[in-house]
Amino acid sequence: MRKDYGIYNNHELDNTLLILFSDEEVTNSKKKDEIEVLYHDMEIIGYKISNFIRYAKIKYSGIIFLPSNTLVDVINSVLKNHQLETLEYKTSSGYITKRNGNNLGVFALKGTFLRDQSVSKGKFVTYFDLYIKNENSDELVTIDESINEGVDFFQMEVK
Repeated sequence: MRKDYGIYNNHELDNTLLILFSDEEVTNSKKKDEIEVLYHDMEIIGYKISNFIRYAKIKYSGIIFLPSNTLVDVINSVLKNHQLETLEYKTSSGYITKRNGNNLGVFALKGTFLRDQSVSKGKFVTYFDLYIKNENSDELVTIDESINEGVDFFQMEVK
């Protein structure tokens, strides 16, 4: 089972679900029915599932920061049917609240997949990175000071 991965959905164009294990360049691929296995040299670095709407309808396009266990179950069912390695459930998005000077911000931990399909080396993220509409989308995200530091941004409880 794969522990570290990023999931990207493109429902607007072609209903393709992209699962990445690395941000290495794709150098080769092999198609198995609706699944394309992506390689960097001889190493599998991801899967591309075409027409994913046949399995589940996801209305959201872009990175799925913290996929539900139900979504992972659906993906794993498809992968198992094609004798491909499955995914572990995610317990953390990799985006935590962290102090940045006097402010509390959102920090992408090392190894976390980012919006641009790269892997974070550890960085504070912008509103653009999190798909949050803001007048200044290139500004770093700031969090209400009543939130504790070290909390998963995508698991925070709304009061």
